[in-house]
Amino acid sequence: MKIKILTLALISLTLVQCHSTQQVQGDLKNQIIELFPGATVEAIAYEEPYQEAYLVVIPQYLDHNNPDLGTFDQRIYLYHVDYEAPIHLETGGYDVYLAEREISKNLGLNLILVEYRFYGNSRPEEIPWEYLTNDQAIEDYHRLNQAFRNIYKTGKWLTSGISKGGETAMIYKSKYPKDADVVVPYVAPIILDTADVRPWEHVNRVGTSKCRQKVKSLQKRLLQNKEDVLGLMMEKTNEDSLTFEIGHEVALEYAILEYPFSFWQWNGDCGQIPDEKATLDSAFHHLNGVSGVSNFSDQSYDGGLPSYYQHMRELGYYVMDTTDLSEWLSQQRYSHRVFAPKGVELTYNDSYMSVVKDYVENQGERMIWIYGGLDPWGGCAVEPKGQSTMKFVKPDGTHSTRIKDLKPAQQQQIYDSLRVWLGI
Repeated sequence: MKIKILTLALISLTLVQCHSTQQVQGDLKNQIIELFPGATVEAIAYEEPYQEAYLVVIPQYLDHNNPDLGTFDQRIYLYHVDYEAPIHLETGGYDVYLAEREISKNLGLNLILVEYRFYGNSRPEEIPWEYLTNDQAIEDYHRLNQAFRNIYKTGKWLTSGISKGGETAMIYKSKYPKDADVVVPYVAPIILDTADVRPWEHVNRVGTSKCRQKVKSLQKRLLQNKEDVLGLMMEKTNEDSLTFEIGHEVALEYAILEYPFSFWQWNGDCGQIPDEKATLDSAFHHLNGVSGVSNFSDQSYDGGLPSYYQHMRELGYYVMDTTDLSEWLSQQRYSHRVFAPKGVELTYNDSYMSVVKDYVENQGERMIWIYGGLDPWGGCAVEPKGQSTMKFVKPDGTHSTRIKDLKPAQQQQIYDSLRVWLGI
């Protein structure tokens, strides 16, 4: 495991007063290095409205309660606009993807993207599972927030996150309410069980009954012709050099059971579902494009371990729905737990997210939720009660729904509120 042992007994975060926006380029880089001794800071490409941008790799504490245990390398991307502008911190739930963020671009905010601990390039060779907790991740974000306040001394803070990152943003708000002046969780569920039924209850309500029946009919057809479909699957997976420890048949069954969830989560276009006249090959091709069998391969297994570990321990997940399909399945029980790491403690903390839910719904302030109406995770959406909170649902929206996808009047309402709350 590549873990660096701390040698400094005390790290000072004291900096000279921030300069104006006329500071020479490179001064920001030096300030970051002073904030995080041992960090590497590399200039990266950027576009307007940003003036500088850096990839920062910091020695992050494995255990914030015991810094002497050592560190791991955590990646941060900083896009700088102005020392006096508000700061947009995105609490990513996985590895970082570099793309435009609508809020920071439209409002001219400084942007900080943080890769979640033990994901992507912030993952040690061997994961110390006991430190992959939401509380430890929140301490990562809190440490960064407090440190960067030595550079950005006047601007207010906005935290956002997408999906699991949105869950993280809500957890962060519940733990450190004063770290962010505004929070915007996108398509973020609060799941309350490792076999939560609410997403499937949502699936059974969305779209039209005709479309939902078309989804079920495709599942049945694929299972009823399982041997032929397995042949098609073998051809495809051999081409891609994929292997399956759980077996090709079980992997195919997981893909078929997953299909309705993935279809409504990302697509929702009933016209794309092959009807009974379509060839079996086209039916399998459609399945593979929606809930790919590769997701259940050994090659995908390692990358998904951190996520499934967190879902089985604290975040929860959804049940696998086998309604009207059991007679064609090879197993009696299907659970995402099979994709979690082996030989580690997986006891679920069933109160963790309930506490977060209670806080954001009843005590959350200046929070804006964005959801897609077709997205199964909408079954686990929050119901905010605060006067300074808002919830927007795009009826035909999926898990990719963003502010830009809402009605113009709703977009205006959101950005007007953000400007007021951020003092712009």
